[in-house]
Amino acid sequence: MLNSFSRVVLSIRVMLSVISLSMLCKPVAAEDLDAFWNAFHVGGYTSADIRVPRTQSTQFTLNQISMITTWDQGGRVKFFSELELEDPLSYDHHQGVNTKKSYVDLERFYFDYNLNDKANVRLGRFLTPAGRWNQLHAPPLVWTASRPLVTRRMFPYGINGAMLFGSLPVKQVDLEYQVYAEALKDQHQDGDEIIFRDVMGARVAFNNILGLTGANAGLNTLGLNVMSYQKNYAGSPTYHVFGLDFLLELNRWEFSGEVYERRTTAGDDGGSGGYVQSAYALGQEWYWITRLETLHEVESKNADRWVLGMTKRVKPNQLLKFEFIGGSGEYSDVPRGFVTSFAVMF
Repeated sequence: MLNSFSRVVLSIRVMLSVISLSMLCKPVAAEDLDAFWNAFHVGGYTSADIRVPRTQSTQFTLNQISMITTWDQGGRVKFFSELELEDPLSYDHHQGVNTKKSYVDLERFYFDYNLNDKANVRLGRFLTPAGRWNQLHAPPLVWTASRPLVTRRMFPYGINGAMLFGSLPVKQVDLEYQVYAEALKDQHQDGDEIIFRDVMGARVAFNNILGLTGANAGLNTLGLNVMSYQKNYAGSPTYHVFGLDFLLELNRWEFSGEVYERRTTAGDDGGSGGYVQSAYALGQEWYWITRLETLHEVESKNADRWVLGMTKRVKPNQLLKFEFIGGSGEYSDVPRGFVTSFAVMF
């Protein structure tokens, strides 16, 4: 909790320093100052769920209250931050209503600088650009309340560093690229999160690979991922991760998935895993969700799981989810059993 608070204070100091320097560069007229503050926008999201695990007691949890702040005057520089109060409230019949798991997390805090129409630079703390789920994981943006295991265990959730990103047109295909490297190790461990260091990697995504036009254009994507890192303990080998992700929409169906293979520099098995998910539009904004996933970690047991669920889009910014999680492998953050969840973006 203290580490998270210190990171928040430091980040606010950085932002205020940047603002102060920009104001000292030239005299600021009243209308310029108004335009500066009007460029800030605040939003966020929250979600709550009820879980009935196989091996644990039933729990109600308010998962997070996330505040997103952006600044964009339409120029070369943009700012984004996401501050979360994680697990602010939970209830089970053993502990009653409690806030024991609550903590503040600065999930994202970065500046973007536009170099030209094909390249941008990002500096700060950002989500690791590996695959699709990790970059679009906010509960109102994903179909299920449970997150695929491979997207939590195979690579770092976020990093502090720099990234070069942009897009290049290649005939009818839009090629997106992201190249990143860690500059400052994450000092704070959230829950059973694995801490990584010396992270660097890249993702290349080919959008509209089927050459579709009209409403479905751009909704068929193939992504390639490479990454290297060490785990944060003495003597950790260097791991190399190779991954593939995809998204495909056809009529009432959406198919998506990610698969990763991890090896050490010596060529030893470092683990692997993946998932395939489908969403079928039933009508009246109801969707049938199916997911198969697997995870192999050298230092622990394998997990093979299935997820069956129904999701209702109550409003464009609200999702109501019901799902059963079965199969093998037990993880405290993603237990097997029944889950119902409600997520809203504001």
